[in-house]
Amino acid sequence: MKPNAILINTARGEVVDQAALLAALRANKIRAGLDVFDPEPAEGAADFADPILDAPNLTGTHHIGASTEQAQNAIAEEAFHIVETFVKTGEVLNCVNLSKRTPAKCQMVVRHYDRVGVLASVLDHLRRVNINVEEVKNVIFDGAAAANCTIQLSAEPGADVVAVMKNLNHDIISIETMKIAG
Repeated sequence: MKPNAILINTARGEVVDQAALLAALRANKIRAGLDVFDPEPAEGAADFADPILDAPNLTGTHHIGASTEQAQNAIAEEAFHIVETFVKTGEVLNCVNLSKRTPAKCQMVVRHYDRVGVLASVLDHLRRVNINVEEVKNVIFDGAAAANCTIQLSAEPGADVVAVMKNLNHDIISIETMKIAG
């Protein structure tokens, strides 16, 4: 490893050559954080004593650190917070599988008066022509008189489809579409 590197092992103790790690720690070449050791402590039946525990630049914890009452309470509180945030806002905190790039092929911008049914008529017409809505963001301007809706679509609607949508609702100010590169 490069000098001044930090080694983190939370997998299994035997993944790391512990004798080589101890030598590197004693030589102040690297730092390490471990919650697993080789050999592993035996089921909590006795104190764990190993020369690596006295090494400089080592932070060690027991592998079952998440099993403490404090850790379990913190995990429960965070799980509740994540669910509560999703219910209130629709945002999924700490989500690891969000699409990095939208699958959309086209972006449609609908400028409209902020009235009931405007977007419903646009979205219903997109459904009728079998175009999927991938993402939507509707921004309401100060005074709540007008809004701007950006809609990411699975396909580009033809000019005839856009023309029909413009005429669906007299509260639509304009509709523009553009292909998304990629």
